[in-house]
Order: sequence, then structure tokens, then C-alpha cells
Amino acid sequence: MTVVPDHDISMVWPAAAVSVLWIVARAGSSQRWADFALIGLLTALAVLATAATPSRALWVGAAAVLQCVVCDALLRRFCPRIWRGRGRTMLDRHEMWWFAFAAFAGPAASAPLLEIEALLSGEGWTWSVLLLWVARNFGSILVLVPFGFMIATRIDAGRGAVAVPGGVVGAGDARIGIREAIEQARQTVRSGPAEWVALLLLGPMVHVAWFLLIENLTVFFPLLVLACWAGLRLPTGQIPLFSLLVAAAVIGCTLNGYGPIHLVGDPVLEVAVGQLYVVVFCGISLALALDRDERVALSAALAGARDEARSQAMLFGTIFDTMSEGVRVVDRRGNVIARNPAASRLLLGESTASNEARPGSDLDSLHTLDGRRLPDEAMPFRRSLAGEDVRDLDLLVRTPDAERIVSFTTARLPEAVADGGVVTVLRDVTIERQELMRAARVQAGLLPTEVPPLPGYDLAARTVPAGSVGGDFYDWYGVDDGAVLTLADVMGKGAGAAILAATTRSLLRAHGADENVVRPMTLAEESMQRDLDAANAFVTVFRAFIHAPSGDVTFADAGHGLAAVVAAEGVRPLDGGGLPLGIGVGESRPVGREHLEPGETLLVVSDGVLDALGGSLDDLDRVWDAARTAKSAADAVGAVVDAALSGTVEDDLTVLVLRREA
Repeated sequence: MTVVPDHDISMVWPAAAVSVLWIVARAGSSQRWADFALIGLLTALAVLATAATPSRALWVGAAAVLQCVVCDALLRRFCPRIWRGRGRTMLDRHEMWWFAFAAFAGPAASAPLLEIEALLSGEGWTWSVLLLWVARNFGSILVLVPFGFMIATRIDAGRGAVAVPGGVVGAGDARIGIREAIEQARQTVRSGPAEWVALLLLGPMVHVAWFLLIENLTVFFPLLVLACWAGLRLPTGQIPLFSLLVAAAVIGCTLNGYGPIHLVGDPVLEVAVGQLYVVVFCGISLALALDRDERVALSAALAGARDEARSQAMLFGTIFDTMSEGVRVVDRRGNVIARNPAASRLLLGESTASNEARPGSDLDSLHTLDGRRLPDEAMPFRRSLAGEDVRDLDLLVRTPDAERIVSFTTARLPEAVADGGVVTVLRDVTIERQELMRAARVQAGLLPTEVPPLPGYDLAARTVPAGSVGGDFYDWYGVDDGAVLTLADVMGKGAGAAILAATTRSLLRAHGADENVVRPMTLAEESMQRDLDAANAFVTVFRAFIHAPSGDVTFADAGHGLAAVVAAEGVRPLDGGGLPLGIGVGESRPVGREHLEPGETLLVVSDGVLDALGGSLDDLDRVWDAARTAKSAADAVGAVVDAALSGTVEDDLTVLVLRREA
């Protein structure tokens, strides 16, 4: 009944959609070649059974195979989610247009095969047949394939999964799944089941009534209002059913000679126009529904992100307001953007702290540690804006309540945050610095204050901690006919290194009653082994005994390596070759011997001096030259320290000089 007279081609062809559904359902199968062969064979048999010639049946079968191959390739490439889900999920807005392209490209690519067959059989080229093949198969795929996807998701819902736009969500049982599916649909659209049923009935009924009563092409397309209505009010899962019902009404009326499309006059063109109308109608309703779903999903995501942002803002606001460290944020012009209560208390005092303070007035209380007012260009945030981030800068803060020592640390912010301003973290270190000052005084008190009696010798030393306290120390004491000198350096700096340094000094003193330089180091190492292992630290030591009458020097070097005798004609390094204390416990330590002539100087420095000068042994030439040209041991110490301080000081500096007078 649907075969076009004189052309042997059906005006409707649901098999186009069925074959695409079959290929999608079999996605990933290793026997897909058999699926294509079966589609071609069944198509040829169906065409042959409906009064077509064997030649035409073979060409139509080949066209059906090519159509499926093209759709298969495009869906696999541009709709991978649908492909991987094997058609058990609804399309989304982005996939809709690629799906429509695949639905058109398959028939368009295969249509020329029919015309080639017509040319070979002598019928000649017929544009209307080509148009009908593309229109009917395009409409078939566009209408029925989404309907198949809907059926698959409904089957999954019946098995305990909920079909939702864009996927399938598992549910505990079928009844709960269906209820959740309905609830999901209600959340997506602002309509209810009554309106859904009315639309599903009105769509085909209005088309049938319109086609029976009106035969004027100029008033045909207002029916597309129904497509817009359905796309805005029907759940997405019902759009394919709605489209199928409307398509059946339109094609049925057209095939039976009713409606405005019948005025075209050519049966082939009539059905082609009807199919194209169905494509437009279904495309509009489905596209509107999918776009609505994406807007709803986007709105839900934005609402969730808003709620999450509010929650995070409340969390960070609570942390910001209750943290003990002060935080002050300014933009690139220095305007205060945020300041937490701790920063207000530190900068303004307990009695006057207020977030309403005049911009910049909260920095009026900043002074250097010696009491001078801090100039504007030296403000921590100004230095940071100039490219010099500040870390642990101690400043004196004077408020009406008290004076505090506050540590300032700054960091530049990205351009997108606070206009590329600066965040400053403030920490009250008053008690900490007071404790460190007391510790520094204790550590300074451990250094020798009196020079042992060494007629004909000049002895001086100095240590400059990188912080308040350090891990370097020097020591000396007199013995018969001379003195024992020590310079030690604990790995690291700060309070921990200072504690180990004090322990090392005490043990060396406790075990050193004579000129033996090795035994005290060995015994001290044995006593400290557990402490050094626990701290994962070691101590380098240079220890020497000077026999004053002769100038002979007996020394042991435990990994220090920064001692030398400086003479007018050159420098003689003293290298004992031993390992630091804490490394190689129990190994014997070699003893070195040297002689100090009148006018020569024994000079020992810590590695902090070497690092400050550049880190290379060649940089020690400045140290040797300073000792050679100095007029006294104290001058030599001062010259070496000044040279080191002119560089970048990151470690403790210690210098010990023994000069034999001419």
C-alpha cells in the first residue's frame, strides 16, 4: 500500500531506525560485520517480497548497509556516551545535533546507490526518489531511534533503575525507580501528568483534525506551535512518544490523500514533504526539551555551587575571624580589603581595635626594633608590591595597650584576587623573642670571657648567630705550657642547634683536662650518640693544642676543614681528615701537627663564613688576606666578620684567630 507507483520504493521505512537501533544495541560486539550483512540481506529480501526486481533489491540492501555504516561511524565518534551505553540513555542537548547529523548523513550517503541502480536499469535519474529516500529514512531515524532509547530506559527502570535526562540511575526496586523517575520529570518541567496526557492526545488529534478540515499549505506550519508546547512542557522521556504519534498522524493522513500536503500533486513529493515536516516538528520538540533539561541542570548546579560557596565562605569566615594569627589583605594601591580581629588587636591594641579604622592608620604603630618609626616604603606590603616578599620580619608594634614584637610575612596575590594585592600574616612573637633573648644571653655566657695566659700570643674570637641563638661556638682554656682551642659547628641553626652546641661544649670541657685533643672528642661523641641520632644531626669540630714555648700545634679535625696557618709567604691548610661527631662513631681519629712561627696566624672559621662569601674554597682567599694584613687578632676577627656580613648570611658565623707575635 505504501509503494510509490512506477518506482517500487516504499513511502515509509521504519527499518531504517530499527537497523540503527540494532547497531547501537550491539555496540562493541566482535560480530558487527555479521550485523551489517544481516541488515543488508533482510532489507533485500523485504524489498524483493514487495514486487521489486532482484537487481533493485540488491542495490537497496547495499544502500541500507552503507546507511548503517555511516550512522555507526558518526554516532561512535560524536556521541560516545550513547554508544558506550548501547542506547540505554537519553540524548543530551549537545548529542542531539550530532545525532541529527548522523540521521541525515546516513540516508544522504546511501541515496546515490538507488539512482545508480535506476541509471543501470534504464529508468533514468529521478530526483523525487532521491528526496524521498533521504526524507523518509531521515525522519524514521530521527523519530524512532530516540523512541527506542526511551523504551530501553523504561525497561531499565522496570528492572530497578531510574531513567533520567543524560543517564540511568540505579534504584532499589522497580516501584521506587518509577516513583523517582516521575519525581525527576516533575522537577525538570513545570507541569503534571494531566497536562502530559492531554499533550500526548492533542498532538496527533489536532493534526488529524487539521488535515481533514484544512487544505491550505499557507496555514500548515502553525501546527509547529504544538512542537514548542511539547518541548517546553513534556518530560524529555515522553518527547519521542509524542513525536511518534504526530508522525503517524501526519504520514497516515498524507498517504490516504488528506491534508494540505496532498495539494503538492506528486505522491512521492507529498510523502517527502510530510516526512520533512515530521523531521522539523520532532527536531523542534526534542531540541527544546533537551535544552530545557540542560538549563534546569545548570540552574541546579549553580544553586548547588552557590550553596557550597556560601558554606565555604562561612567556614573560611569563621576560621578567618577566630585564628590567632593576624591576616591583613590590601589591593595593589594599598587599600585594606580585609583584616581579621587578630590583626586589629595586634596593630591597634585591645582597646581601640576596630575594622572601621581609617585606611592605613592601622600601620601607624609600626617601628623598627630599635624604636624608630618605620617609613612608608619599608612597610612589609610595600616591599612585597615592589617584588620583595617579606618573611618573618620582626617589627616593634606600639599600641595604647602595650608594646609587642610582631613577625610579618607577606605574599603577592594573583591578579584575579584583590587586584593583585598582598596578603600579610602577623604573628605575635613577643614571648618567643624574649625567651630567645634569654637563651642568647645564656649562650653568650657560655663563651670564654678571659684569655688564657699565653705570653707572645694574641688570641681573639667572635660568633654571630644567624638568629637569636646558633649552633656555632668557640672555646679555650689554658693547660701546662699552652692552651687548648676549640671551634665547633652543629648542623643547622636555631634553638635545637644551640642546645646540641651547649651539650658538646660541656662534654668537651668535662673530658679535656690536658693537651690531648682526640680523647675528649671521642668521649663526647660516645656520650652524645643517642642525642645526635635522635636529632638526625652531626657536629664538626676543630680542636688544637698550642705549645706556647715552641709554637708547635697538635690538632684534630672532625669534618670541619676550615682551618689554616696564614704566613707571609702563603697559606698552609690544616686538614685532619676525620669525620664529624655523630658519623662513624668508634672510628679512630688522626692527629695532625703544625708549627706556628713568629708572625704567623692560626685562623679557623665556620662554614657560615664560607657560605656568606660565596661557597667556594677560593672565596676564602679574602679571609686569609684579612688575617695576613691585620695588626692584631681582634682586627683579623673583625675584618673576617665584616667581609662575611657584606654577603648573604644564612648560617651562624664564627671566627677564631691565634696570632704568634713577631
